[in-house]
Amino acid sequence: MGYELRQYTPLRSFTAARAELFARLRIDVVVDVGANAGQYGEQLRELGYRGRLVSLEPVPDAYAELSQRADQDGHWSALAVAASDVEGELEINVTANSQSSSMLARNERFADQPGWAPLETRRVATRRLDSLVPELLGPGDRTHMKLDVQGYERQVLDGAGDSLARFDSLELELNLDPLYEGQAQLVDLLPLLGEHGFRPVSLEPILLDERGCLVELDGLFVREAALPRT
Repeated sequence: MGYELRQYTPLRSFTAARAELFARLRIDVVVDVGANAGQYGEQLRELGYRGRLVSLEPVPDAYAELSQRADQDGHWSALAVAASDVEGELEINVTANSQSSSMLARNERFADQPGWAPLETRRVATRRLDSLVPELLGPGDRTHMKLDVQGYERQVLDGAGDSLARFDSLELELNLDPLYEGQAQLVDLLPLLGEHGFRPVSLEPILLDERGCLVELDGLFVREAALPRT
């Protein structure tokens, strides 16, 4: 019938691994970088997360929908800003499917992906996380950060610097082939995350190319120093 039934355990399910990690770390703040219209926050709410949500989204149309969702929630704040390695403004490439909008130009190998056609470029506000995090987090917060920044992961992480230590866990997309020009690859990001003390918890394939080869996966990481002592 085209379906596979398997155990809902951290070893078999990315979602179960995240839920178990949230419980183990007592996560009470989630920072959603590249939130689009708030789909990730909605998913967390449906799965039972009741802590604070902070979402960053620079594309105006997506931000308008995100802001409306956040206002209705009561424990969710939205900022019209892009995380970057620079403070100020940059141009973002807005695509027909706003979830594919990126600071980087698309890789022409994947130009026929639905919704990837560029519509326009916009100037958007940018912040480094190392300057933004002190405004968002309190000293006792247990925090998870999710990145969905369409190839811009390295720049966001570079802009976080030592403030990455304020996050107990991370979730981001990792690529074996670039979808965007200049995109950092899995082989670049794994050592960088390791330098900041993050270890993989779960990896889930999310995209194959036309040959059936793995192109992209979701990665869940924990900062080892945040784990409870056993």
